Amino acid sequence: MLKSQDFQTLKSLRLALHQHPELSGQEKHTSETILNFLNSYSPSEVLTNLGGYGLAAIWEGSEDGPTVLIRAELDALPIQESNSFAHRSTKKDVSHKCGHDGHMAILCGLAMQFQASPLSKGRMVLLFQPAEETGQGAKAVIADEKFRNINPDFAFALHNLPKHDMGTVYCKNGSFCAASTGLKIVYQGKTAHASQPETGNNPAVAAAQLVHCLERIIETNDFTKKTLITLTHAQIGEKSFGVSAGRAETWLTLRAFEKHDFDLLLTLVTREAELIGKRYGLDVSLSHHESFEVTENDYQSVEMVKKAALNLAIRYVEMTEPNPWSEDFGCYLQNCQGAIFGLGSGHETPDLHNPDYDFPDELIEQGVRMFWQLLNDITST
Repeated sequence: MLKSQDFQTLKSLRLALHQHPELSGQEKHTSETILNFLNSYSPSEVLTNLGGYGLAAIWEGSEDGPTVLIRAELDALPIQESNSFAHRSTKKDVSHKCGHDGHMAILCGLAMQFQASPLSKGRMVLLFQPAEETGQGAKAVIADEKFRNINPDFAFALHNLPKHDMGTVYCKNGSFCAASTGLKIVYQGKTAHASQPETGNNPAVAAAQLVHCLERIIETNDFTKKTLITLTHAQIGEKSFGVSAGRAETWLTLRAFEKHDFDLLLTLVTREAELIGKRYGLDVSLSHHESFEVTENDYQSVEMVKKAALNLAIRYVEMTEPNPWSEDFGCYLQNCQGAIFGLGSGHETPDLHNPDYDFPDELIEQGVRMFWQLLNDITST
């Protein structure tokens, strides 16, 4: 489908994006790079600074029809790359370890396709979203007044899946990936001299009890699907042998496949944290960070994904369980039909967020083919 020269152009773009990653909310250069590329393919309209450094390029068909939005992510991760290849990240402690560089290249391939063979009806919207990794980007884009000009009828996205068969499409109806939130719990007591801890209020025992109760919360409650609590960070007091601690901070990630399970899990952990703090006479503060809702695919759109794969003779696998990671694409699906699907990136590819991960370029054409088929199927009906 892609000419050899076009594939090499997209690959070169992907490698350049990989070399110059930017963290969530800081994607200025990445957005400019994408804009410069897309302008060569004559979009009908371009919306910039969407929800931050977000970018939407719109191509109009010759007749009115449905608006189909395809989304990719702009941001990279705070991870030091361990690879030594020529296109390794040039930024210390920042790298593309989730494949967003590849996802962007795929969408740029759709711009090429439209120029070569424009849609007869409808609108194609290529959305390059900021801050996916922190869960803030989709909400910010949707809240931006400029997004009202798009008003999509359908929204689609993909995510590459390491440790899955190369090029295979994976999808399912309903929950595609988990809801999650970071929960920071702070117990504030009172410091004291280490020789007289009784004159203060050390929160160490309370923090230990909190951690100890987490497994019990999972095991003793009636969750319908998988739920998970992960301890990601804990600190009690300061590095001093002479001071009895007065403050404890615990970071947890709460995760569930279904919304009602997630709501119950959050309620139970919050209640337990507050009860333990109160029991020991501590001030308790809780705050949420990097929150993601469940991403729910709708049945009709999943059937469209399946049909597109079958029409292209691409292997399709119906997933039986959601992915355990989280994704903010579900925010768009609260307002329109759509789906996110997985594209297997091979069993030899390191896992997402690993320091040696790199997006396999052979997936670029597969992603372009899938989205282009979806666009044509939807706009031709």
